[in-house]
Amino acid sequence: MIALNSIRQLTDAIGRASDVTLTAYALADGSVLRALVQAAQRGAHVTVRLEGSIYKDGGGVGAANRACVSALTRAGADASLVRDEGGSTLHLKGALVDGALFLDDRNWRNDNDTIVRDDSRRNRKMVADAVRGIGDAPSRSFAVRKGDALAMEARLIDSARNGETVLVESESFGRGNPVYAAMDAAARRGARVRLLVSRRIAKSNRREELALDALRRDGVRVGASERDEKFAVVDGARAWLGSANATSTYANAGEFDWGLRTAAPAVLERLKAAFARRWRASATL
Repeated sequence: MIALNSIRQLTDAIGRASDVTLTAYALADGSVLRALVQAAQRGAHVTVRLEGSIYKDGGGVGAANRACVSALTRAGADASLVRDEGGSTLHLKGALVDGALFLDDRNWRNDNDTIVRDDSRRNRKMVADAVRGIGDAPSRSFAVRKGDALAMEARLIDSARNGETVLVESESFGRGNPVYAAMDAAARRGARVRLLVSRRIAKSNRREELALDALRRDGVRVGASERDEKFAVVDGARAWLGSANATSTYANAGEFDWGLRTAAPAVLERLKAAFARRWRASATL
């Protein structure tokens, strides 16, 4: 069972916990970092893993991650950066708080994030293994590797029949992944497919522009939003959400990224409402 949660619920749980493990691609100074520091200072066992090789780090994310690790280490936490010479390996945003699993599509920023609490024992184990660098095989509804997460999203989109609505959001988007192929095929067979991407990235990435052009020619309606999430909803009744972008490169398909299939009504309503709100405010591409 999964349920919607919030940053406040996460920080409250950390404030009561004796054992906390959290991962993120980037962690900024804010309420989550403060909760982690305070938990470590009062003697809780706190483990934090952040990405150490930030892609095109023009915004000082790497420096911010190093500052977080320093602050946590001074407080007594087990905090470190994860590095891999082949590229980014830690895009998963997960938190285990006294065994309860929280998942975030972004990086534990605020309540605009879609944060879910997952009660599955198997999913908790998969995230705990991922923190230790072990990529477990996916289940039918959960994955901790990017390739597996995107394959799961593609299977959901492939299930869309003629006339059904498909809503997809991805911060960045490109060819060469199964989500692209599934969206293109769904549009060509008559599904009503809409895609929202990040305006910032779409305007600065020629390869992404070409990929979006190809989708539009096959009937996908494309919009650009100032905000973004990572999810897909088919027929308003079944969804995928996660931390994995449907990016053009598939070389990093093994990186840690979560993906989750769900039909939970509260989650579906949240995703549909978020998409509708951003679509109304989006610029057509």
